[in-house]
Amino acid sequence: MQELKWLEVLPGQSLETSVEMLNELKWNLRTREVDGVRFVNTGHQVILKTSSRESVDALLYGLAIAFSVLPKGALEEFRKFMNDSAGQESP
Repeated sequence: MQELKWLEVLPGQSLETSVEMLNELKWNLRTREVDGVRFVNTGHQVILKTSSRESVDALLYGLAIAFSVLPKGALEEFRKFMNDSAGQESP
């Protein structure tokens, strides 16, 4: 059993909106399932392979929590850095 007790601090209070936030930071996270095996990728790199949905949720939850507790200014600076590195204009 798993309880994600800090969901309320995540953007949109869900893992889905948290993944969207991380992807704004150029993480390119995506999840997929093939024959009962779940994968989490960043770009073309598999960072997690598991048969457990709870493991996928725990990874995404942990990543999102780490970024959601940063001061807004730090997150904006990181976003700007990532956009500059990718040659994109910051929003």
